[in-house]
Amino acid sequence: MKSPLWQGVTRLHWLVFIGCWLGGIFDGMDSSLYMVIQHDALADLLHTTSRAEVSQVGSWVMSTFLFGWMAGGILFGAVGDRFGRVTAMVWSIALYAIFTGLSGLVETPTQLAICRFLTGFGIGGELVSISTMLSETWPERSRAVAVGMLITSYQVGVFLAGLVPTVIYDAHLWLSAQGLTMAPWRLVFFVGVLPAILAVVLRLQLDEPEKWKQQDHSAHEVKFSLTSVLNQLKAIFAPQYRRDVWVGGTIFGALLIAYWASLAWIPTWIQDLMGSAGTGTEKSVATMVHGLSAVVGCSLSGVLANAWGRRTTILVAFSGMLASMALLLLSNQTFNANIYWQDGLLGFFNGLGQALLYVYLPELFPTSVRATAVGFCLNVGRFATAVAVLFVGALVALLGGYAQALMVFSLSYLLAIGASFLARETKGQALPA
Repeated sequence: MKSPLWQGVTRLHWLVFIGCWLGGIFDGMDSSLYMVIQHDALADLLHTTSRAEVSQVGSWVMSTFLFGWMAGGILFGAVGDRFGRVTAMVWSIALYAIFTGLSGLVETPTQLAICRFLTGFGIGGELVSISTMLSETWPERSRAVAVGMLITSYQVGVFLAGLVPTVIYDAHLWLSAQGLTMAPWRLVFFVGVLPAILAVVLRLQLDEPEKWKQQDHSAHEVKFSLTSVLNQLKAIFAPQYRRDVWVGGTIFGALLIAYWASLAWIPTWIQDLMGSAGTGTEKSVATMVHGLSAVVGCSLSGVLANAWGRRTTILVAFSGMLASMALLLLSNQTFNANIYWQDGLLGFFNGLGQALLYVYLPELFPTSVRATAVGFCLNVGRFATAVAVLFVGALVALLGGYAQALMVFSLSYLLAIGASFLARETKGQALPA
């Protein structure tokens, strides 16, 4: 007998879920591959292993990626509202797949930054598309659980971003013996082109959600333009949406500042702790542990949100992120096995908080502006994040290490905790029409 939670869920619903979930996996993988191989790629391109120089250029490349993510998330949100969720999803997947692959061919840090900008542009658009589409397609009874499970896909992608370099680096000696002399970090980027195949499959198999098709699109411009984007963005600042937009954007933006600082630089922090004693796989293992733990957090987000309410679960998640960051960074002066489970604890709370916001934000807005509003909330904070990441290298030098610099960024979790008290509770409410 089917569980009451899953009543009304059909084969078509699962097809949509699988398509969105696979897209999210590659999203997480392509966004995170660079973090794991950042040191090797930049040391090769810069012809130096200087911590100061690698940190400075790494901050610049990461910031460029986040600016692209912000622009893509906001733009593709408007594309999704005007031209369809599937349309936005397919084009965003194709964009980030192609430019992740091209990253393996770059010869300078500037070329890498351009590729990462366009990769981020596509990734930002796809996360908006998959969460909006599944929210509008899935039955109300189990929607929060399904969307929370969807965001496990991104964390599985983070796990793969740790696994893929490990496999390729381990196989590199054998490949070199066969005459392939290309640097292994380049081969890692080539794996990121695989999602382009998924984009073609999704275009052939999926249709737009009924909620979107029921909207009146007759007034929309046939040709997409900057004016149409600005008009769509203007609509989400109407008085009835304004508070939800800014509260949602503040909470997610605060998450992004600390999350990206940690995800981008914890592998480098581990490398710094290891020095010449490391085998090169420790940071990959830590990334995999973080990703798997985040999958657990994502999986529980919908269940906890239905049991405790959205606001309480947000408070628990962000308090846990701050505490686990402090434990990880302040209790380890040298590399040891505790780092793995502590990074896993951080991953759990990161997964819980991220997935919960993907459940919560679509519940705040009606179909006509949902993707635009969600895209804005998920990405407006990336501007502050991109600017903040620029200063990671400087803070490392100023404060004397990665741990101290990353703790400064972790204080942004306090902003999210404060903003959550202003959030509107949506537990038990139907998705707005």
